[in-house]
Amino acid sequence: MLTIKQISQLAHVTPRTLRYYDQIGLLPPEDIGENGYRYYSDASLLKLQQILFYRELDMPLEQIKEIMDREGYDLQEALEEHKNQLVKRINRFQKLITTVDQTLKYIKGEEEMNKKVLFDAFNEEEQEKMEKEAMQMYDPETVKESNRKWKKLLHV
Repeated sequence: MLTIKQISQLAHVTPRTLRYYDQIGLLPPEDIGENGYRYYSDASLLKLQQILFYRELDMPLEQIKEIMDREGYDLQEALEEHKNQLVKRINRFQKLITTVDQTLKYIKGEEEMNKKVLFDAFNEEEQEKMEKEAMQMYDPETVKESNRKWKKLLHV
């Protein structure tokens, strides 16, 4: 069993965050000692890892709790889906990086560039496909909010 301090150091989260997760019922400790210390098991570590993966995907805590509390929640399936979503993001970001690199070469005069290439990474069809998949897996409002944030970043 690990204390709140030990788990916070392992997971790079603050003890305050862990106390909050306990307060909202997302990650209660396995045990509370007579001294008031919270103790966490290996199962708690796996649950915290899941929470952090969902947070990486910009999911609100309320939705994370709802998903993880569902009957039949399967840790292995969740990990596979996290991996799928992360690979999709990597691929998307790689396309964006390639577009930036090509544009830099173009504006430096190092390379000619087809004007269409300037916008290849912003393929609306691909964006819509990813958005539909995300809406099936996650709360549609969360996906819409994430898209609004992304679009706002693109227009800054």
